[in-house]
Amino acid sequence: MALFTAFVGPAVVYAVSDDEFTRENARHALNWHVTVVALVILTATTVLLGADEITVGGAATELSLLPSPVDTVFTVVGLLALLATMVAVFATFAYAVVATLRAISGSVWRYPGAIDVVGRFL
Repeated sequence: MALFTAFVGPAVVYAVSDDEFTRENARHALNWHVTVVALVILTATTVLLGADEITVGGAATELSLLPSPVDTVFTVVGLLALLATMVAVFATFAYAVVATLRAISGSVWRYPGAIDVVGRFL
């Protein structure tokens, strides 16, 4: 379910479920999707801050608000974060299959690399 609804589906299931097994699986899915959304926001921010210029109507326009060496660092970090985001998005599909199979077999599966946001704050 989380594969098609991102963090909204697991959040709803976590909020309305009375079954501890279901809540635990929804919590892990929610943690993973919140982690991926945070990574996307980080990536977009660093790429935009690191952008040197943009072409509008065939003319290059200076875009960066940062000094030249700093915007280069942000560009490199943004590209690395973009690579990590792409890996996380592809992992989401694999994780959905593994989590589904583990839930069918009756066990709870914790997503590797997910930050435990729900466990800490809720």
